[in-house]
Amino acid sequence: MFPITTILASFLFLPCLLGSPINPSGTSPLSTNDAVTVVAIQQLLSLFSISLDLKTFSTLSSVFAPDAEISDDGAEPLIGLPAITDFYTKTFQNASLKTEHTSDTVYAYDLKRNTAKSISYAAVAYFGPAVLERGGVLFSNSSVTFRERFENEYVKLKDGWRVKKQKLTILSIEGPESILKPA
Repeated sequence: MFPITTILASFLFLPCLLGSPINPSGTSPLSTNDAVTVVAIQQLLSLFSISLDLKTFSTLSSVFAPDAEISDDGAEPLIGLPAITDFYTKTFQNASLKTEHTSDTVYAYDLKRNTAKSISYAAVAYFGPAVLERGGVLFSNSSVTFRERFENEYVKLKDGWRVKKQKLTILSIEGPESILKPA
């Protein structure tokens, strides 16, 4: 008889062993040697989120390669670090707009010596202006949340990993988009 932890562990890793559309060979998606790359990718995604929330746009040079490209389903692609930094600066410079970027599911694959790929999901919450109530500051109920999927390609530069190509897909928008306009 197998202990429940062994059965549970086997069940959790079964999709990796059976293959998937991303990993059709059915081999385990990670080896011990890939762990550092996976952590670096997760750190890049976290740094991206924090850079936008704290409005430290110069930090984006530690996230994106100088010749990086960002595309989505509609707008013209952003090509090059200056265009990317300019876009995010203009988008998030409104000091009254508070944001919370979270990245929850990250699947890194096709890990090679100097390149890698990932698919990740994120939720981006934009909070409306704060209101004073009974001596404390509370956020009003106005907020909008974007649910997004990122398909990233990475390149390893001499000073670390960077996003080389990013495809953004907005999966849903929940809440009044009107709070995104400057007051």
